[in-house]
Amino acid sequence: MGEGSGVDLIRVSDGDIGGSSVRLRVLGRHRPGATPYNDYLDAEVVVASGFANGRLEMCLSPEDLNDWSAALDELSAGRGVRWLRSPEIQIEIDRQFSVPVPVVTVTDDNESVSSVRVRLDVGHGWIDALRKQYEQVRRAWPNEVVASPRSRNFWQ
Repeated sequence: MGEGSGVDLIRVSDGDIGGSSVRLRVLGRHRPGATPYNDYLDAEVVVASGFANGRLEMCLSPEDLNDWSAALDELSAGRGVRWLRSPEIQIEIDRQFSVPVPVVTVTDDNESVSSVRVRLDVGHGWIDALRKQYEQVRRAWPNEVVASPRSRNFWQ
């Protein structure tokens, strides 16, 4: 897909304060029409800071999206989360300031064997914004594969 296409699942930025941001953009279906992989989504995670910048391609499963929804519930409760395997996205809540801020670490153990950690002064409402982004992705790419029970003859 071309530049600018897709829908953000995660987009958090501290704006002009430090110029740091973390963005996970869903680009589209991984294999459209190829059941059971129709519901897998191609995506990219981009981390930018004054010190380091990085971009990783990835594929999200329907279970990954369900796990992200649960992670949002954890963040709403004030707890940190670790999401995905590789790359792993970890969000910790730093409470040393009057407004708690997320500290996001993206770790790529498979290819680059590196990680980038950024503190994002995002202000209030960032978790609600993430939840809206999640809902936009679900509306853009709803699950289409229906898993049916295996036939009786499957194990014979």
